Amino acid sequence: MRPYEFPGEEWSQDEKEFLPVFLKSMGPNGLVLDLAGGYGRVTGLLVNRGSRATILADLSIHSLRLARGSTSGAADLVQADFLHLPFVQNVFEGVWFTQAFEYVPPDFREALLRDLYRTVKKSGLVFLNVARVPGEASFFSYLKSFVYWRILKRQPVTWGDYIYRLKLEQYEGWHYHSVVFSRGIEKVFKKANFNVVESKSYRRGYLAYLLQAKPDKTG
Repeated sequence: MRPYEFPGEEWSQDEKEFLPVFLKSMGPNGLVLDLAGGYGRVTGLLVNRGSRATILADLSIHSLRLARGSTSGAADLVQADFLHLPFVQNVFEGVWFTQAFEYVPPDFREALLRDLYRTVKKSGLVFLNVARVPGEASFFSYLKSFVYWRILKRQPVTWGDYIYRLKLEQYEGWHYHSVVFSRGIEKVFKKANFNVVESKSYRRGYLAYLLQAKPDKTG
């Protein structure tokens, strides 16, 4: 995992629609995790309108330093790799995990979701959005990338790994996303002991999900 070092994310339509639902479900005393929250773009809203306590976790120290200013010290900041969550079990009432699931390699998805399940309380909620084909890229663009890296470059990419050229003001070069092709991702949610409370497919962009941890904790 390599962190972003510059703010750049913009609000997506699914975030605008799902955040009020997520906040409404949070109790007045619950602890919420803004996972891969970067420089605190959403954290302030989680603090002011949702739970009384919020933790912002991100891999980038640079982003966390920016978040210290944007959240005015209202949130606790933790450096963490979301593939190795450092939190005890059953501690969060909710987890907000947005514009980041596309960096989870396909063969790590279930393990991450099981770890999220471990950290949330019984019936706790997780919001996440999933980059998809089409939406993130056309099927032809994805297939061209896959053939290039798997066959021509003989790299160990798996179906779902999408490596493409990215040109931004702060960065230019190869960029990685992990994409899904259908609602088959919901089978992974089920394996990790989550129920889908609400979902919506956006024509350009993400599949968005509000998940609820099953109360039996049998995973």
